[in-house]
Amino acid sequence: MGAFPNKAAARAHIAKEEEEKRKFHEHQMAVLQELDRGTKVPHLLIEFRSPGFFEICGKDLGGIYGKLDAFLKETFGCEECTLAMKSYPSCCCFKWYEIGQRPLPREPWDDLCDRIYICGQMDSNGMVKSKDGFQFDWNFGKKSMQIVDFMTNTCGWGFQLCDGSNFGRYGSHKEQQLKFRAPHPLNFIAPHIMIELRHVGAGSIKVSGRNEDGIHGKLAAWFTKTWDAKQLANQDLRFCDMTFNVKCFKRRGVQGENNLGLRTMQVVDFMTRECSWTLLTCNSHNSGWTGEEREQQLVFRKDHHLQQGQQHIMVEYRDFGFIEVNGLHDAGDIGAKLDGFFVRQNIKEQNDAEMFCDKKYNVPSGFFYLEWQDKPNAVLSPKNNIGKRTMELANFMASQGWMLLLCNFGTMYVKAPKGMYANPKREQQIKFTKAQAGEKADLPLLMIQFRTIPLDAWGKYVGFIEINGQDCGGVLEKLDSYLKRTMRARPKDRPPYCDILYETDVFNLKEVSSENGHLQSMGKLAGESNFGRYTMRLCDFMVGHVGTWELVVCNGNTTDSTFKIDRELSYAVCAREQQLIFRYRPDGRNVFMAEPGTQGALGRPPLEAPGYWKDDAKAGTVVKNLIPAGAEELAWIQDLLDATYKAKATRDRSVKLADRFVVVNALRSEHPELWEKFAQRRTEVSRNCNERSALASKCKDAAGANPANEAYLLHGSNPTSAISILSTSFKVDLAGASVGTMFGPGVYLAESSSKADEYARDENTGGTYDGLFAVMLCRVVLGSSLLVEKPGDYSAKCTSGEFHSVVGDREKAVGTFREFIVFDEKSIYPEYVALYRREYTDGYASPHVPGDEVREHREGEVVSTV
Repeated sequence: MGAFPNKAAARAHIAKEEEEKRKFHEHQMAVLQELDRGTKVPHLLIEFRSPGFFEICGKDLGGIYGKLDAFLKETFGCEECTLAMKSYPSCCCFKWYEIGQRPLPREPWDDLCDRIYICGQMDSNGMVKSKDGFQFDWNFGKKSMQIVDFMTNTCGWGFQLCDGSNFGRYGSHKEQQLKFRAPHPLNFIAPHIMIELRHVGAGSIKVSGRNEDGIHGKLAAWFTKTWDAKQLANQDLRFCDMTFNVKCFKRRGVQGENNLGLRTMQVVDFMTRECSWTLLTCNSHNSGWTGEEREQQLVFRKDHHLQQGQQHIMVEYRDFGFIEVNGLHDAGDIGAKLDGFFVRQNIKEQNDAEMFCDKKYNVPSGFFYLEWQDKPNAVLSPKNNIGKRTMELANFMASQGWMLLLCNFGTMYVKAPKGMYANPKREQQIKFTKAQAGEKADLPLLMIQFRTIPLDAWGKYVGFIEINGQDCGGVLEKLDSYLKRTMRARPKDRPPYCDILYETDVFNLKEVSSENGHLQSMGKLAGESNFGRYTMRLCDFMVGHVGTWELVVCNGNTTDSTFKIDRELSYAVCAREQQLIFRYRPDGRNVFMAEPGTQGALGRPPLEAPGYWKDDAKAGTVVKNLIPAGAEELAWIQDLLDATYKAKATRDRSVKLADRFVVVNALRSEHPELWEKFAQRRTEVSRNCNERSALASKCKDAAGANPANEAYLLHGSNPTSAISILSTSFKVDLAGASVGTMFGPGVYLAESSSKADEYARDENTGGTYDGLFAVMLCRVVLGSSLLVEKPGDYSAKCTSGEFHSVVGDREKAVGTFREFIVFDEKSIYPEYVALYRREYTDGYASPHVPGDEVREHREGEVVSTV
C-alpha cells in the first residue's frame, strides 16, 4: 500500500496514477471503438448487482442505450451514477498518509462499463441504500424478467443467457448477468418465464413471468402433485408472481452434496417435454458461509412453432472429487456410453443408500487440478482445470449426438487445515441436448476464460486468459492477434490446466465500499469491474468479425481468496472469472440490424392510414408499432402462400422445393412515416390504372376501386433482415450499372410463394429459430407496368415516368414465374413479415445453405438490400 510523509506527497502519487489511468483508458477506448465500428451484430450485457447498481456493456446499436435509459429510469427509478470509488489521501497514525478509497466525482477513465446506473442513494462509503427501504437483491428474478420482457418483446433483442453469482464471505450479495444478441422477429412475440429453485433455509420455488398458455396453473398443479408444494397466498408481486414452499430439496455432508440438480432436470423435462417451452438458460448460485445454500434459475421461452421440446441431461463436475449425472430416465443409451467414457479415465461409479442424482462417480486423485497459493497455510489457488475437463466431456458427448447447450460454474468453501482460511472448491454444471434431425452435433467448440488471481490482502492481482479447444478456420491465429491488440495479452508457457495461456493487465476491479466492515464481510475488489466490457467485445469479434462461430456459453463467477492480516484479522479478496464457449459453424451466416433512423414520430395523422391501425399510429404520435398478427391475418397469409404455390423451381433454388410453406407467426408494421411516403406515391400514380392481379383484391379503396394498381407482393428474406426492412423500407440504388441484374437495378418482388422462397433464408445462428424462414408481404404500387420477356435494363422507362414498374414475364418466356420490379422505394410499403417453415411430405430435412442475405441470382437479378 505504502505510506507518505505528508498529504502533498500522497496527492502527487494519486495524480500520477490518475494520469496513467487516463492515458490507458483513452488508448483502450480507441481500440474498442475501432472494433465497434466493424460490428454489425452486437451482443449486449445488462448486469445488476448488490448493493444497487445496473451496468450495460456492448455496442450501442439500434438506439438500444436510449431505450434502456428510459426503461431503467421509469421502471426501477434508476439514475446515472456520477460517483466512483477513487483514491484519496487518508491520514493514519503519526500523521502519515495512506491511500484510501471513497466515492468521488466520476471521470471518463473511471468507467469500467459502457453505462452505469444507481438504484437508490449512495452514502459516503459507496454503499447504496434503497429510497423506499426495499433491499435491492430481494427480487433479482423479478427484475430479470422485467428486463427480459422489455428487451425482447419491446426491442426485439434475443435473450440468450443468464447467470449470476453470490459474493462476499457470507455469499449474501449478488450479481446477475443478462446477455442478449441480435434481434429476431419472434422475440417481439415469444414470452419468457423464470423458475427459481432455492434451497436457502427451507426450500422454496419462485416463478416470475407472464401467464402465457396458462403456464402458471400448469406449474402450480405440477409442483403440488409432484413435490407436494404449498403455494403462498397473498403473493407480494414485487418479489415474484408465484411462491411455493417445498420440503423436497435435500443436502448432506460438508462437501455440498445435494439433489437440486435432480430436481432441476425434473422441471426441465416438465417444461420442455410436456408444456413445449424451450430451455434458454439454467444457472446456479451458491450462498452462505461455505456456499452450501443453493439457488437454481431456469428461464424458458414459449416457442409456438415447437410441438415438443428436446431431451436434456446434466453432468456436474465437482472438484471435491466426484461427478453427478441427471436426466438419464429417457435419454436412451447415453448413460451406458458415459459409463464407458468415465471407466476409461479410471472414474468409478458410486451407489449411495439414498441417491441425490441419477448416477454418481468418484474421480481418481489428480483428475481435477489443484495448485497451492499459500502452501504453508494450505491455501488453494483459484486456478483449476474444470474448463479443460468440460471441453473433453463436450467433445465426447458430441460424438454421441448430444450438443453442449449450457454450462455454469459456482464455488463452495471449505476451511483450510490451518488458520481461518477458506479454500474454494469448484462446481460446473454442464447441460446437453439431443441433436435434432439435420443438426450436426459434432461441430468443434472453443472455450475462452478470463480470470483474475489475487496476490495479496491489499487488492493486488494478475489477469489471465485461458483457451481450450480446436483450431478451426485459423481461429487461434486470429484470436492471438485480437487478444494482443485489444487486451494487451502476453503469451505464457502452457500450463497443465489449459491449452493456451496469456497474461493481461487490462482487467480492472474496484472496491465496493470504503468502510472496513463492508470490506471484511463483502471482500475486497467486490465492486465494479470491466469484465463485461471485454466479454461483450470478444463475443462480437468471434461471432461478427471472425464470422464462423456462435456463442453457446457466457457465464461469470466470483470466488474469494483469503489472506491473513494478523492473528485476528483476514481479508477475502474477490477473484473474477468469465467463461465463454463458442461453436464452429462454417456454414453459418451473419445477419444484421438496421441502425436507427434519425426521424422521430411523424407528428400528424399520415395520409389515408389503414383503419385497423392502432390509434397512436393513426395519429402519427409513434415512430412505429410492430403488432403480432391475429388469427384472421395468419389464416389469410397461409391461404396466400398456399394459393400462390407452384411446383416449379428455377436455377436460383439452392435446396429442394418444399411441398408446403407453413406459417408459424407474423408481425404487422404500422409505420406512419413510411406509410405517408407510400400513400403520396400511390396518389401520384392513380391515373387510369386497372387491376392486374387477384392479389390486388385486398387493396381496393372504399369505393371498391384500385386506381393505382396496388397489390400485395412477396419478398423472400431472412428474419432479422426482414425486420430491419420494416423500419427502413427498401433502398434502391439507381446510380450503379445494370451488370448482374436481369431487368435493371430495382427491388424485385414475386407473386408466387415458391419464387419468394428461393431467396428466403433462416438465420442458421444456432437455437430453435433455425429452420424458420421469412417472407415479406408488401403493399406495392405497380401503376402502369411495362411487360417484358427478355432481360435488359428497363429502369429508365420507369424513372422517366413513362411506366411505374416492370413485369418480367419469365412465366411466358420459359415457363417459370413472373417477377415485379419497382425503381422507387416509395412505391413499396413493407407491411408484414411472416415466419414459416418448409414442410416436406417425404421427411426431407432442408439443409443450411451458406451465403449472405444479399446474393446474385443465377439468372442475373439481385435481391435488394437495406
